[in-house]
Amino acid sequence: MPLPTFDPWSPHASVLREKVFEHLFLGDLTRALLKVGRRCEVLRAEYDGAGYDLVLEADGILRHVQLKAMRADGKRAHVDINIELAAKRSGCVVWMLIDPQSFITTRYRWFGGAPGEPLPPLGDRAVRHTKADSQGVKAERPGLRQLPRSRFRSVETMDALLDLLFGDEQTRDLHRLRAHLAGQLSSPPTSPAWTRLVRLGQFDAMPEGLYEDEMGEFTHLVDGYALAGLTDPYAIQSALAAPRPNLDVPDLLASDLWAAMFIEHRRLRFAGTDMSAEHQLWFDEAYQRLRALLPTG
Repeated sequence: MPLPTFDPWSPHASVLREKVFEHLFLGDLTRALLKVGRRCEVLRAEYDGAGYDLVLEADGILRHVQLKAMRADGKRAHVDINIELAAKRSGCVVWMLIDPQSFITTRYRWFGGAPGEPLPPLGDRAVRHTKADSQGVKAERPGLRQLPRSRFRSVETMDALLDLLFGDEQTRDLHRLRAHLAGQLSSPPTSPAWTRLVRLGQFDAMPEGLYEDEMGEFTHLVDGYALAGLTDPYAIQSALAAPRPNLDVPDLLASDLWAAMFIEHRRLRFAGTDMSAEHQLWFDEAYQRLRALLPTG
């Protein structure tokens, strides 16, 4: 006796589809992160009344994600969003478009702000119950807002979606640097006030230029070994023996540059070498390059 045919797109399979599409999304996302040597922590909501389905954390950036999905050939013009999502920092909506035959995600739709920014306004388009009451009135569902397709940004690939979720490389590096600074020991009371502000991520407090003793204090606001990912003595020795980096590299990251300044200062200290005019010039150039990479305001 043949088994009954199962229609995965039937209304009765909606709960199953939601879980399958969630697994597909997480598989694609974690695979894309692993390809570039990054990790992601995933938490799931206990129930769907909090406005989000998933909490994702990568590179120190936390995202509360409401996940939606439909057939790629579907005509749906809007989705219903729980207003509680707006209360979550970096809340966002990812709308998956699924090929009905292969069950592969063909593209995404995105609604959200940059990492650290709140959800854009949801508008005031009310959602009503599908069934009317005895008077023929469809009651409003106050906790939901109807978000039209026109409010979403079309995203072709998971790699592009990752940049929206967690920022581009410079943005991710900045979050990593802020987290690193927050984890360092506080500056001594005798340190200049601007050093305490810089530890708090207020980079506009950095002076326009530094004297030699100030440069040493600035470079040691970070643990350059940890920032550079140097975890064993051999790696540290190799870094201390390596040439200092070329400051003309166009895609130099702020954390890499700050770590290089730390390592260069340690190299001079271990060698017992005074800072020559050449060394001072390199540190001055590195410092100005770093100031240009760090946000102000």
